[in-house]
Amino acid sequence: MTLVVAPVAGEVIALDDVDDEVFSERIVGDGVAVRPTGSQVRAPIAGRVEKLFPGGHGVAIESADGLQVLVHIGLETVKLEGDGFTTLVEEGADVAVGDLLVTVDLDRLAELGIDTVTPVVVISGHAVTVVGRGTVAAGDALLESG
Repeated sequence: MTLVVAPVAGEVIALDDVDDEVFSERIVGDGVAVRPTGSQVRAPIAGRVEKLFPGGHGVAIESADGLQVLVHIGLETVKLEGDGFTTLVEEGADVAVGDLLVTVDLDRLAELGIDTVTPVVVISGHAVTVVGRGTVAAGDALLESG
């Protein structure tokens, strides 16, 4: 069993309540989402950055045992082309739990009318149990998977 921690501080919300069918219908995987109150997005598991989405709005990390976790910062953020995001990691980098991946300007996203809800989903098909509830800090237990 692998513990997936909150990549960002905020309020935990069920995937069912995410206003994007790709996430709410678990098309890419199961998990949970966080409505961020913090701007620092950190690694939820240790592993290798397998995908850094252009502009920095999403990061996928794979652990040594094959667990893949996607952190998707905000909804419809691909259209921003990096506006409001600063990436601090590259594809192929090895990361430890809690390493800083991306910073996001939440005020800028609000100004642009972007929903900042941040899905954290296991995309490798492993079973998921939600353990984080309410308000979490980055690094707090969020999911158990594997």
